[in-house]
This record gives sequence, structure tokens and C-alpha cells, in this order.
Amino acid sequence: MASTTCEIVWLRWLHVDMGVFFSRPTPLYYNNKSVIQISHNSVFHERTKHIEIDCHIVRHYYQISTLILPFVSSTIQIADLFTKAHTTSRFRFLFNKLSMLLAAVS
Repeated sequence: MASTTCEIVWLRWLHVDMGVFFSRPTPLYYNNKSVIQISHNSVFHERTKHIEIDCHIVRHYYQISTLILPFVSSTIQIADLFTKAHTTSRFRFLFNKLSMLLAAVS
């Protein structure tokens, strides 16, 4: 999440350099409610000590409204198409979400 935040910030700076300005924060969709809550909450707990540094950068850009962290359910997480094995019906569902055509293999 921290590396994606850095990419978002870099792309936003690149756009501003080219004269494109953003009026709204960039959404960073994530399917883990615990991580989103840790990013929102400034109080760290003992069990989250190992992710403190990463959370600081995400929280900073969240607080200054550069990005927002909406939750997306795992059932509609399109990125899973590229990272997990799926049944044929699940693969087709995720593939169709990308608005791509599946070519028939002969």
C-alpha cells in the first residue's frame, strides 16, 4: 500500500507539472479493512509495530486528502485476476470486469 501511495503521489506531481490539476483525492481501493483502519487511526498498537513506517506515508497523504481509502470486497477485486487461480466462471467474471474480449482458442 505504501509503494502504491508513492506511485500515486508521483503520478499526481507529474500531471501537475503538465498542467493537469486534481480537485478530488485519488482512490486507492483495498480489500483489507484492518489495514484501512490502521491507516486512518494515528494510535499504533503493539501488534502493528512492524508496519509503522509504511503506515506513516499512507496516513500522511490520506490526511492531506491526496488519496482516499475505499474498501472493495474481495469478491470484486479485479486485481485477483492476475494474482490468483480461479474457476472458469470466476475468471470470466473478472475478465469481463476489465471490458476485454476473450478470444476462442482452437
